[in-house]
Amino acid sequence: MEPEDFKQFRQSKIQFFSRIKLKNIFPGEWESIYRGEGIEFAAIKPFEPGDDLRDLDLHTLVQSGEEEIIQRVVERQMRIFVWVDFSGSMLRFEEMLFSQKPQIKDIAIGLLLFSACNAYSPVGLYAFNKEMRRFFPARSGERHCWEILNWMIDQECKGSMAPADIQNAVSFLIERAFPQSLVFFVSDFQDQAFEGDCTALLRPVAKKFDFVAVVIRDPLEKEASLKRSVSITVKDSEGDKSAEIYLTPQKLREIQEISARHLLDLERSFREVGIEHVVLDSPSIEGCYKVLSGFFEARRRTRG
Repeated sequence: MEPEDFKQFRQSKIQFFSRIKLKNIFPGEWESIYRGEGIEFAAIKPFEPGDDLRDLDLHTLVQSGEEEIIQRVVERQMRIFVWVDFSGSMLRFEEMLFSQKPQIKDIAIGLLLFSACNAYSPVGLYAFNKEMRRFFPARSGERHCWEILNWMIDQECKGSMAPADIQNAVSFLIERAFPQSLVFFVSDFQDQAFEGDCTALLRPVAKKFDFVAVVIRDPLEKEASLKRSVSITVKDSEGDKSAEIYLTPQKLREIQEISARHLLDLERSFREVGIEHVVLDSPSIEGCYKVLSGFFEARRRTRG
């Protein structure tokens, strides 16, 4: 996208609602339903196997011999991270079949970044393909958002058609992101790591973060139709080969059916590990904003 396009996101105000409850009228101050490692006292509970011995109430232990654990509130400010798939199928290049995925990806990133900024929440971004492309630690402010977006614009024609290393991206997330952060994983999920049962891959992040899968789909995968067959030249999204294909209405329906089955498999894995997801398949800012806002409004009603 061009710099002028991203200016439309400056007023984005998606009302994020997570497993972290709003505590104060000041936007951006949150209270987690989890107990964390902060300094603010929350509660006392009896010691149970598996509790961290460093949280033992030593005063009570000395006075009465009872083993109790001090629980503390996590930090008030909710951190938001956007983990973005920059593999070949999510980049712009000539002769790509699903040509609107990059546009939808950029819209999603712009909406999430500026909505976090307008809620006074620190936001960070990790871009990856087979290796780390760039990591922006979570910071507040519009200048930080523009730093990220300007980097994205600069990378527009520099990306390689490399596949994604999903396992490495997940490992880096677990290592570098703060516990209980709200994490958006933006990808088309068209990777071997997400074929079939991917619960083993997703379960660790589901336990540590409020993890939202943002599934990017091209409109062609959903409901587009052909009136007649066409010959088109397409390029391998994660390689350097091109080929001419004869796309018939029947072939397009088969592509859509495969995409729909893959989405059902993903949703099954998401449900099993307790991950929520949102599907973005509109190349318009208004369409993506409506879907994301609706997702969080539904979340607010079910968890409020």
